[in-house]
Amino acid sequence: MTPSDVYALGLIIAIFILYTTSTRLARRLSRRRWQGAKRSELKAGELLKGYGFHVVRRRPSARLLTKVNGRPHYLTVQADFLARKGFHTYVVELISGQFPPTLGSDARQKLLFYQLAFHPWGVILLDTEKGKHKEVTFGHACAGRTCALLGLAGTVGFILGGAVVYILGKGMRL
Repeated sequence: MTPSDVYALGLIIAIFILYTTSTRLARRLSRRRWQGAKRSELKAGELLKGYGFHVVRRRPSARLLTKVNGRPHYLTVQADFLARKGFHTYVVELISGQFPPTLGSDARQKLLFYQLAFHPWGVILLDTEKGKHKEVTFGHACAGRTCALLGLAGTVGFILGGAVVYILGKGMRL
């Protein structure tokens, strides 16, 4: 065995040891992260109940259809929780650390995807470490004059429908 053979064998053994050590370390870190996420998820459920929300689903996902030049493309959007409070449904996003003072472009894009995929009343940003939450709601289509016109049209339709039922009902009893 020549010195170059010993050197090559030592290099192969060193690479093998480095590979196995890094793989084990990556697994350990992944396991810790997963356990931390599970603890955070359990704590989030308790916090949401404390704030008056009812958890509907954990890790919900929805598919969005987009078309590019007429060809369909599907996106899968996944949230942390879907929760209800009263008659309104919210998407719950778990945040670790600090709340962003302003919503950056990535956060706005995520909120837009949530709105398109789940049609929530709003999004709850929940910090499980500090036990705080922020509610982000969206402007809805029925606002101002549009909502007033829809209400007026509904009232007129209700009155006309009632009159038709009354007239037809009187004629049937003869």
